[in-house]
Amino acid sequence: MASGIEEIVPSSGMEDNISKMSIKDPTRDSKVVIAAIDFGTTYSGYAYAFRDNLNKRNTSDETTMVLSNHWQSGSDARLVSNKTPTCLLLTPAGKFDSFGFPAEIKYNNLVNDDEHRGWRFFKRFKMVLLHEKNLNKDMLIADDQNQCVEALTVFAHSIRFIKNDLQKQLTKTGYDIDDVEIQWVITIPAIWNPRSKQFMRVAAHKAGIKDEQLEFALEPEAAAVYVKETKVTKQRVSVDQHDLVPFPSGTQFMVLDLGGGTIDISVKEVLPDRTLKELHRASGNGLGGDSVNIRFFEYLETVFGENVMSKFKSDNTYKAALYDLEMEIEQKKRCLEFDSKSNIVIVIPPNLVDLFEENDKSFNEHVQSLEGIEYKKGKLHINKTIITEIFKPSVTGIVTLVRDILTQHQITNLSNIMVVGGFSRSQIIYKTVTDVFSAESINVIRPTDPDMAVLKGAVLYRYWPEVVRTRRSPFTYGSRLLRLWIEGDEVGKQIKKGHEVLCGDHFEKFVTINDEFETGQTVTVEVYPVAADTTKMTIDIYTSTKPNPRYTTDVGCEPLGRLVVDMPDTTRGLDRRAEVIMSMGSTEIVVEGKMMPDGTPTKVVFDMLNAK
Repeated sequence: MASGIEEIVPSSGMEDNISKMSIKDPTRDSKVVIAAIDFGTTYSGYAYAFRDNLNKRNTSDETTMVLSNHWQSGSDARLVSNKTPTCLLLTPAGKFDSFGFPAEIKYNNLVNDDEHRGWRFFKRFKMVLLHEKNLNKDMLIADDQNQCVEALTVFAHSIRFIKNDLQKQLTKTGYDIDDVEIQWVITIPAIWNPRSKQFMRVAAHKAGIKDEQLEFALEPEAAAVYVKETKVTKQRVSVDQHDLVPFPSGTQFMVLDLGGGTIDISVKEVLPDRTLKELHRASGNGLGGDSVNIRFFEYLETVFGENVMSKFKSDNTYKAALYDLEMEIEQKKRCLEFDSKSNIVIVIPPNLVDLFEENDKSFNEHVQSLEGIEYKKGKLHINKTIITEIFKPSVTGIVTLVRDILTQHQITNLSNIMVVGGFSRSQIIYKTVTDVFSAESINVIRPTDPDMAVLKGAVLYRYWPEVVRTRRSPFTYGSRLLRLWIEGDEVGKQIKKGHEVLCGDHFEKFVTINDEFETGQTVTVEVYPVAADTTKMTIDIYTSTKPNPRYTTDVGCEPLGRLVVDMPDTTRGLDRRAEVIMSMGSTEIVVEGKMMPDGTPTKVVFDMLNAK
């Protein structure tokens, strides 16, 4: 058996090989419940709706048909939240113990009683899917005590808990719903690459969600679906009366989804049939709310010293105090305002002060030598200037990202920016975005429930996936191949085979970044055997952040995965051709294979997690 990418012959006009592929689940309309899971960096939750209710809905009221859970956030039953922390606790034996608030509370109690050693506590682990370049099925992630567990296990336990909790919620309300009657959608950041999506699909499958019952929704896109039907536009109904109605046809709006880990942006236009057209590829960065927490701790290092803070964060003795300080910062971060006349007040754990004073220094005297802060009765009073600097990278990053999209891509008719996500509750962030863009005649609107916009929108999207008419490619896609040498090619790429002079690492492009695709639209990649007895072909697929990469080794190029194409019938030797059809207009890449010229189906596997 022979295989290899170097011998693949590029098809002419590959970017023109575009068609439509039906990706609609044939059983979609038979599902009783549509359930969405928002698996966030900091907080997670779910929402659901009964299909019958959505079928009977008044279009303007469809958002009220979506229900969500209320999580108890403490021993007081009155303390409830729409979401629960993305925290997982495993027993010392590696078995599931708890998730969310219960996991957080139990682990904190174990720490207070000095009984936490061996227990495995994970939090904020979702970001590994954004940052890990070598993401694979066997990847390990470390817990709070640097014990490593397979990442797939951690994600699967978490998804399974949320899935089971929803089913318990349905049972409590008197509904007997079987697994097969639920259609699931998991929300994901727009800036994730296809490999991260495949990892999440494998984790969901391990958690008990069947592939055919799962679809992904891009977080800012889901929010856009929700926002589209939110009543935010004034419409005159009489001389002295206006009603609020959803965005009219032709409205161009931006969704700024500010989460704990990422900032995601999507720009849409409402079409006459109430579907959405994407005006710019979904984009973003990793400057979500957690980055502010990190900078708070970096500032505390300048106050207490790097060595003191390092010991405070790493020594198990201080685990409970560290947790309290993290919660204090998270709470204060959301309510801070730029125009506040008073300082921010942070409660400092007494044992952190004791740790500082182990070096025979008075913390009170030390603080007096620092500018912009005071220490009174166990609390640090930090002035506005310092807080502004802590928030500055996130504020600047958000404004710059929005401006770049508006200016570089000539989006001139944008009238609204909808700010959603948990981080949008930060008054500093919201006020800054409002002040900057209101001055440019753009309305900045924050819904009454900004942290639920993605979840509710995901349910509505799964009910009507065709609501998103077009999407734009987040990357340039291509394959690596060996082609004939062309004058001007890099000398280091030259390969001689017999009498032929060839060029290696050629990037054979089939999709350009920001290309527009309708839902279900596909591209076709032609595959030829390298030898008469070849029964499988392996094709290395690459992505690039540039529109026209020349080589797969260029800056911005990354290996994505491998297509393995079955070509079992060797009767015709080298005179064979397979076509790999790749859906590019969906939230994830789906592949099909055909042997030509008769179109006989053939097996194609797109492996993005094990490819080396």
